[in-house]
Parts: sequence; structure tokens; C-alpha cells
Amino acid sequence: MRNIVFLLTLLVSGILYAQDAVAPKDTSWKTAGFLGITASQTSLRHWQGGGQNNISVTGILNVEAVYKKGKSTWLNKLDGQYGLINQGSVKAFNKAGLKRFRKNNDQIFAMSKYNIDAWSKYWFYTAVADFRSQFSPGYTYVNDTISGKANSDLTSPAYIQLALGLDYKPTNYFSITMAPLAGKITHVNRQYLADAGAFGVLPAVYDETTGAIITKGKRTRFEFGGRVTLKFKKDIVKNVNWDSYLDLFSNYAKNPQNIDMVFNNLITIKVHKLFTVNIISQMIYDDDIIVKEDTDEDGNFEINGPRLQALTTIAIGFGYKF
Repeated sequence: MRNIVFLLTLLVSGILYAQDAVAPKDTSWKTAGFLGITASQTSLRHWQGGGQNNISVTGILNVEAVYKKGKSTWLNKLDGQYGLINQGSVKAFNKAGLKRFRKNNDQIFAMSKYNIDAWSKYWFYTAVADFRSQFSPGYTYVNDTISGKANSDLTSPAYIQLALGLDYKPTNYFSITMAPLAGKITHVNRQYLADAGAFGVLPAVYDETTGAIITKGKRTRFEFGGRVTLKFKKDIVKNVNWDSYLDLFSNYAKNPQNIDMVFNNLITIKVHKLFTVNIISQMIYDDDIIVKEDTDEDGNFEINGPRLQALTTIAIGFGYKF
């Protein structure tokens, strides 16, 4: 019996060793990511310095997977950010629940980029596809009350960009992509937003007498142009990581001098094994997005045209890097 057990042990060990020898671990894929959740609460009572009670929650997810083998490199990236804030008394919040929460951050960004070695170790032929949208509807508020229908939503708008060109990557943390052949697709899924010509799509045609819609607005717009993208991701000092993305697009057929811009920055400061400080900065300029604002609340729009859109968030909370 002992001999049988001994022989079986040798046989199993040999099989396991042979498997390891024949099928070594595939190191072509490298993955990394970050998950952060922050929350804060401010409660005031007889506070003479002024202010307002508020509760806020923000979630951040960054996932990256890179496949590298021979002359090919395939980068896949997914970024998601979503934040909610409630302003007002705790008593009012308890009655209204989640209805009192508003978005203060909302973004989905997915990218896939394929590189093949070109004439030197720093230059690559590249093909890029990416998708940008948001998770949930966005509204205009008047005195803490939603005014009208949603002015944006998941896939309203959604931006899909395709590009062919060259990638210059002198280091592993910085790259410039130059794509003279690039396409941009803008999709507006909600028909009433498409009818209004939101986000640059062709608006509906109305009957001048009755106001009835003769032709519905187009929900999809296609643009052809050139694109330049700069990416930077590095630990600038110990425990401080800076992830930056600048995307510039010019439409060859219409106002090529008006450059569409998306500039995203995420700075992650690790203060403890599981606690981080996150600084989020986002800037968007699109000549086809009309910004309307009633700055003095007199019922008239003092701002009615394309404008630089900017968002900045500083948050402290749980952060896990994997």
C-alpha cells in the first residue's frame, strides 16, 4: 500500500511539473487599476459663519489592460467617475431620501488602442477607438426643483471616435498620437434632444404655422477630421500619481480652426494603505455644444453659445490600487 501511495505521489508530481514546463505562465498581459470611494458630511446648527448642510459621495474606477508581444501592443482602458451631493437640512433629506441628491460628477470613458512598431523604438503605427458618455440623466434645477426634461443622459450624448495615424512614445508614461485620418460620431438617443439640435446634431424641421414637426431631428452626426492626443501617467513623487489625457479634434469640413477639446486630469495622493486624496479636473470645449445660463435669474439667458466647461473635485476617502 505504501508503494502504491508513493508511486501515485510521484506520478502526480511529474504531471504537475510537466504542465508547468510545457505551459509557462503567459506574461503578455499586464493589468492595473484603481477603485476609490469618498464620502463627506457637513452638519451646521446655529453656525454664524454661514454655510449649508450637505452630504456627498463620489466613486472612481480606473482599469487598464495591456497586451504586448513582439512588435504589437494593445492597450485597453476604462475610466468611470460618478458623484452625488445633497444640500439642505438633514430633516428634509430624511423625508425626501435620494430625491434630494444631485449629480456633481458623471463620466464614462473607454478606449482601445493598437500599436505596431514603425521605423524606430519610439514610433508606432496606431489605430484607436474610444467611447465617451455618462451614466445617468442630467437636469436643470430651479430652487432645488427639477426644471423640465433631462438635458442629457446615457448615450445622450455619446461620442465615438476612430483614428489612424502615428504614435510617438519616448517613455512608458508619455505618448503623443497624431492621426490625420479621424472620425467622430455624436449620438443623441433621446429624440426630443435630437429635435432641438442638442450637441450639434441636425435639428427637426417644424411647420411655421402649426409648429408640428415635419422632419424629426437626426440622432447621429458624423464628422471627419484630424486628431491629436497626449497621454501622461506617472508617479510624479512618492505616493502621488498623475493621470492626464488631452484630446484635440478638428473637423476638416466645418470650421477646422475651432478645435474640440477634452482635457481630463486625475491626481491620486496615497496617504495610507487604504486612504487617498483624489483631485479631479475636467475641461471640455466643443463648438457645437450650446451652453445656456441665466446668471442673474431674470428669465433671460446671458450666456447662450459655446463655452469652456470646467469641473474640479477634491475628495478624501477609501482607495485601493490593484
